[in-house]
Amino acid sequence: MGWFIYGLIVGAGGMRLVQWAQSENRNVGWYVWVIGVMAVLLGALTLQHFFASRKELEPKAAWRGALFMGVPALLLAGVAAWLLLSSP
Repeated sequence: MGWFIYGLIVGAGGMRLVQWAQSENRNVGWYVWVIGVMAVLLGALTLQHFFASRKELEPKAAWRGALFMGVPALLLAGVAAWLLLSSP
């Protein structure tokens, strides 16, 4: 049930982001959306790995996975946000 709610929130946020970009008349390249989707997918993978590892009583693996997958997800999200906000 948690992943369903997560999907609803991500879907609503993505829809709102597209509406905002259209209302601001931003010319966003296709690669910005690809980078953003990659960031969201990597972030979801990080969350799933973290909580599954914690549930299996592997806290060291959980934190290492959060570090090795979460940092690239945050970097990709930052790049996508920067490209989105800097587009004309």
